[in-house]
Amino acid sequence: RYIPSTYDLLMPLDLFFALFFPTLFRMGGVSEGEDVLARWSDGLLYLGNVKRVDSVKQCCLVRFEDNSEFWVLRKDIHSFSSGGEEVCCICDAPPLKEPLVNCLKCRHGYHPECHTPPIEPEVDPNSWICRQCVFAVATKRGGALKRGRFARLMQIMKVRLPYQLSSLDWDPQHLTNQQQCYCYCAGPGE
Repeated sequence: RYIPSTYDLLMPLDLFFALFFPTLFRMGGVSEGEDVLARWSDGLLYLGNVKRVDSVKQCCLVRFEDNSEFWVLRKDIHSFSSGGEEVCCICDAPPLKEPLVNCLKCRHGYHPECHTPPIEPEVDPNSWICRQCVFAVATKRGGALKRGRFARLMQIMKVRLPYQLSSLDWDPQHLTNQQQCYCYCAGPGE
């Protein structure tokens, strides 16, 4: 069994885990070299290839078809290689007592208690739309929609933040946080 030395602990944490604990380096089912769909700030999904995985910050460096590269949060990545086993896109666990509820738009599966706000038991699983997709559809350039189904859903979802304000690690000027969680959608604030 290998015991890490002081030198090993001086290397970047993601490299350390990749070298000495490769099974932990997949970060929620995503690994380097894997083709993925990544949600962009316009709410659409784009095909890309994972170049680097940062399991500490829960993000991946993704190269898109136009050869541009951007860091994408894990919550905005959909992997094709789940191995046939459906898992919750928030906690990466398989279905518990009941099946996962899949979003009508992005097809991500959620445990009802993992989604914010929690998915009510009486919801129609064939027409349910997740928080990320509601915000992607309801917010466009020039502001959010004021009327219609998505505007109503967004108002309901804005009542609860998908993160704990007290758990965010802010820079000294309190301008950015390490988790990249901002506003109601918990997106990177771009």
